[in-house]
Amino acid sequence: MKTLLKPASLAGTMALTLAMASGAQADTIRATSSFGPAHPIAVHAYPEISARLSEFTDGAWDLNDTPGGLVAPPDMSSGLRDGVTEFGTLLMPYFPAEFPEAALPTELSILGSNNLVISAAVTEYLATCGDCQSEFTENGQVFLGTDATPPYNLLTVKPIRSVEDAKGMRLRTGAPLYAKFADAIGAEATQISSSELFESLSQGVIDGTFSANHEIIANRLGDIIKYVTVVQEGVYNGAAPAMASALLWVRMAPEERQALARASQYGIAKELYGFNEDAAKAREDASIEFIEMDESLKAAKEAYNTQHLANAAAILGERGVKDAQAKIDRYTALVEKWEGLITPDMSYEDMAELRYTEIFAPLDMAGYGE
Repeated sequence: MKTLLKPASLAGTMALTLAMASGAQADTIRATSSFGPAHPIAVHAYPEISARLSEFTDGAWDLNDTPGGLVAPPDMSSGLRDGVTEFGTLLMPYFPAEFPEAALPTELSILGSNNLVISAAVTEYLATCGDCQSEFTENGQVFLGTDATPPYNLLTVKPIRSVEDAKGMRLRTGAPLYAKFADAIGAEATQISSSELFESLSQGVIDGTFSANHEIIANRLGDIIKYVTVVQEGVYNGAAPAMASALLWVRMAPEERQALARASQYGIAKELYGFNEDAAKAREDASIEFIEMDESLKAAKEAYNTQHLANAAAILGERGVKDAQAKIDRYTALVEKWEGLITPDMSYEDMAELRYTEIFAPLDMAGYGE
């Protein structure tokens, strides 16, 4: 494994390479995390990106987040393209026509259960995938990193203890993969933004959500959700919180782009740890019953996963992905690579530096994203 440089030395080196007049006002990136002020992206990722970006550019750049309201998740692709916001969270499964190649890892999100590993594997895959980069460029965006949630469970207002209990329940799902799983256990899948979860659950529009436990904290669902069926069906890996507008990117020198790429890894790493902290807090909520899968749910999960992975290449091919099986194999190898690199005792700072040195440091920022 490559030797990691200390953050302080990296910051010092970067500061020396950036020509910034002393005392000049910082150039502030207009950002939109989109999911409200309590979400880990707003709480952890974007403040960390801003602080590290300022550090790595000797105060030349920072970032200011509008957590919600400026650009909603369904409008983020065009919002970044048109410069409504300069930095935001792109949910690639929301835009299947624009990102068939870049959304490939979302179709494989049942592989692995460690969100630290999955986030790094997806980030490396997308940053080094020529077809994916072409999609981002065509849509006026520059990819700088993907997060990943903790494992997905069934968060509901009524208990799901078996497949029989799930029949007819209206469950919010965030990607086609999970909608199909809901169908496989007899539930009715519906797509609702996570920012609308609280209202939809409280008004009885849906009976539950197929989400990670952190949503109980991030979206304040503890007053509504009373049951969590622990299915641990993959993670959500289709969100790119570090997505820059090409209109911002062209304003930045290669050294400044490199600083933003590095800062983004710090923000995402801190967010991932925040996800896991919130998921752990949710387990401490005495008002929520955590239910283990019975044999019928275990059998349904195993059958669905086996069938889905067997059909993944064909599904992706129908969406226009070229050489789908070869790309599946490449992504699977990256998951295995990062399982060997990330250790349980790693700090978020060490993981950020590891992500940067393995993925973005080797890239030529003069041409990346163009």
